[in-house]
Amino acid sequence: MVLNKILLTSIFLLCIVGLSETKAQTDSIFAPVIQVNNTVITKFEFDQRVKFLSALNFPGNYNQLAKAQLIEERLKQSESDKLNIIASDAELEDALQRFASRANLSVNEFISELNKIGIYSETFRSYIETEVIWQKLVQKKFGAQSKISNLQFKRSKSIAKYEDTVQVLLTEIIIPFSNQDIKEKESIANQLKNIEGIEEFSNAAREHSKAPTANVGGRIKWQNFDMLPEIIKPVIFGLTPGEVTEPIRLPKAFALFQLRDIREIKDKNAKSELLDYVTVNSNLSKLKSLEYIKGNFQNCNDLPAIIGDQMEFTLIRSKHFSDELPESIANVVKNLDSNEAKIIIDDKKSKLVILCDRNYKENSTIKTIENDKKVLQNTRLKYLARSLLETLKDNARIVIK
Repeated sequence: MVLNKILLTSIFLLCIVGLSETKAQTDSIFAPVIQVNNTVITKFEFDQRVKFLSALNFPGNYNQLAKAQLIEERLKQSESDKLNIIASDAELEDALQRFASRANLSVNEFISELNKIGIYSETFRSYIETEVIWQKLVQKKFGAQSKISNLQFKRSKSIAKYEDTVQVLLTEIIIPFSNQDIKEKESIANQLKNIEGIEEFSNAAREHSKAPTANVGGRIKWQNFDMLPEIIKPVIFGLTPGEVTEPIRLPKAFALFQLRDIREIKDKNAKSELLDYVTVNSNLSKLKSLEYIKGNFQNCNDLPAIIGDQMEFTLIRSKHFSDELPESIANVVKNLDSNEAKIIIDDKKSKLVILCDRNYKENSTIKTIENDKKVLQNTRLKYLARSLLETLKDNARIVIK
C-alpha cells in the first residue's frame, strides 16, 4: 500500500515536471523576440522565416535578413490596417500561384515541399499576403503622382539610353532632420516640392537648404547624368525644366532637386544613331520654293502633299546610321531636332534636309511604348515605396529582445 502511494506520488510529480517542461518549451517557442510598436514577433515566426529563406536560397545572412523582413512586414501590415487595405482571396491565390510557379510547382505542391522541411503553410502565405497588401497601398498612395506623361517619357527615354552623353543642370535643397523634428522638416519638404518657378526655388534654397550651395540659391553646375547618385537618377529623368522632384529621403536629410536645363554632350565616342531623314533636291533657281516648303510643312509625312507632282523636286526619305551619312548631310542633321529642317547648297544644287526622327525604332509600337512607360512608372513607385518604408522605420519603436 505504501509502495502504491509512493508510485502514485512519483507519477504525479513526473506529470507535473513534464507539464512544466512542456509549458516552458511552449513559452520559449512563442516568446517575443522583437517588438515593433504595439506588435511582437515571436521566436516561432523568426525561426520559420529563417528556414523559409534558407529553403529558397536567399542571398545574405538568413538571421539578419529574417529580422529585417519581419520588422518591415509588421510596419507594412500596420500601415495597411490604417487604410483598411486587405488582400482578397483571389488576389492572394493568384500571388501564391505566381510565386510557386517559379519552381514549376502548384501552390499545394510548393506547400507540401515546405512542410517536408518543417515550414508551415502560414509562413509562406503571410510572406506573400504582406507583399500583396503593400503593393496595393503603394498604388493607392502614389499611383497618381507616379504616372508618366508623353513628354516625360520621351525625355526619360532619351536620357536612359544616352545617359553617358547627357548633362543636367540642377538646383538642390538639402534639409537635415533629427528624430525630434523629422515631421516638421518633412512637412517643409512637401511644401517646397510644389514650387514651380526657377527663381522661387532658388530663393527657397537660400532660406531652407543647409547644403554648401545654399548661398548661391542651391544652383549646381552642369553634371553628367551618369555620375549622379543612383538614388537620384530615377526621379530626375522624366522631369521637364522647372519641375521639382518628390522629397528624397536620405539617412539624415530630405533632398529636393529642380531640373533647370538638360543638354546632350557632343561626344565623338558616342554610339552611332539610326536617323530617319528626308532630302528634297532641286536646282538653285528653286531656292525660294524650297524655303516655302520649309516654312509650311509640319512633319515629314506632309511633304509629298506639299510638293505634289512638281517634277523639278526630288524627294528621298532615308534611314541611315549617323556614321554612314555623307559628311554634308551629317553636319546638318546632328544639330536638328525631329521635324526641323535646313536648306544647304550642295554640289551647286539647293537641298532641303529634314530630320524626321532620331534613334528611330522599327518596333516602336503603341504597345511597346506603353510597356516602357509602365517600367518607368514602376521604377518611380519602387522608389516612393522605399522612401515611405524608411519613414515608417524611423518613426517606429523597435525593440530587439
